[in-house]
Amino acid sequence: MDLQDVSCVLLNAHTGADALLPADGTLAEVAALVAGCDEPLDWTDALAAALGPGVDDACRRERLAAVQMYAMIGGATGARLLAALWTLPDPGALSSLADGEPGLEAIGSLLAARGARALALPPLAAGTRRVLSVADQLRTVGLRDDSLDLLAAADIVLRHFEDGRVLVAINPSLAALLRHLLAAPRPFSAGFDGSLEGVTVLPDVLVIDIDDGGRVFPNGFPVLVEGEPVAFGTAPGVVGDGDGRANNQDRMAMRKLVLDSIMSTSVLLEFLRDPKISSIPGLVAEVVNRTRNPQVIEVVISNRALHTGFANKAVPLACLRSPVNVPLKSLRKFVHVKYVSRVDLKRLANDRTGIRREVGQEIIRYLESLT
Repeated sequence: MDLQDVSCVLLNAHTGADALLPADGTLAEVAALVAGCDEPLDWTDALAAALGPGVDDACRRERLAAVQMYAMIGGATGARLLAALWTLPDPGALSSLADGEPGLEAIGSLLAARGARALALPPLAAGTRRVLSVADQLRTVGLRDDSLDLLAAADIVLRHFEDGRVLVAINPSLAALLRHLLAAPRPFSAGFDGSLEGVTVLPDVLVIDIDDGGRVFPNGFPVLVEGEPVAFGTAPGVVGDGDGRANNQDRMAMRKLVLDSIMSTSVLLEFLRDPKISSIPGLVAEVVNRTRNPQVIEVVISNRALHTGFANKAVPLACLRSPVNVPLKSLRKFVHVKYVSRVDLKRLANDRTGIRREVGQEIIRYLESLT
């Protein structure tokens, strides 16, 4: 069954392409707002204070970017932060702030949708869980390259909510496949407590119920990621083998360990084989910036998981900027707006002092072909 050209938000939705990358310090600060806190009201109060009108706009943007990143990565920290954001008393000012920053498009879209069509947190969380579950089933049969992130799933619920249900348009071929998956579901991703309860398929519409059935979502949203088995209905303080703060500290410690190994090619290549490394935002790009070994960059170029997705959005540009003598044939695929924005390609073409001459010439030829 060929569904490559099917236009469906569940197949194509992805909100992380142009996300703003916050500083590590801001990530740690924002994660600390919910770490060790059991009451959702406390999460909301802490986030409201961090994003309040008395805070400098630049700092508020950075903190919103951190909330967006945690929500895209997943885990209980991201779920709590997004729940706190959803329950803030007045999202209007934050929505305006996000609208002024393209890198905050994902969270800005959610805030705007909340203003236009508000839902209480439990039904939004229930609908989001089921949207994520359907997308995960589609991933298992190869119709999605990656899992749907929390922000994209919540955005689908809000944009397609009608008469108490989420209604997503689908074509007959996709409807037939979904019926098959609902009748015999595939195993969900490791660590994800998915549910297809309340999901039905009509001839041209996927119907997703948003009734939570009276169940409670302690972490705000029932969202899990690989390696973080937080079961639906568990206590808020449990996040894998530690809380949100421990998870962030582990991530930062792993980042330091990888960068400290930059001179050891064999150790570095072993790290790059670990999916947990490629999921740390900005880490692979930093490896490319620091390494002077062409073998390392060749591995990054050849492995799609190391140069695609939200966490690795800066990797293609870093490869083009690298002074390491990697064959132009390998780098050529990154000379394309699919990987590097036209603005950044023009910037490299106009200021070629920081890149290899042959790479600069290739970029100029590509830009000329676009005109």
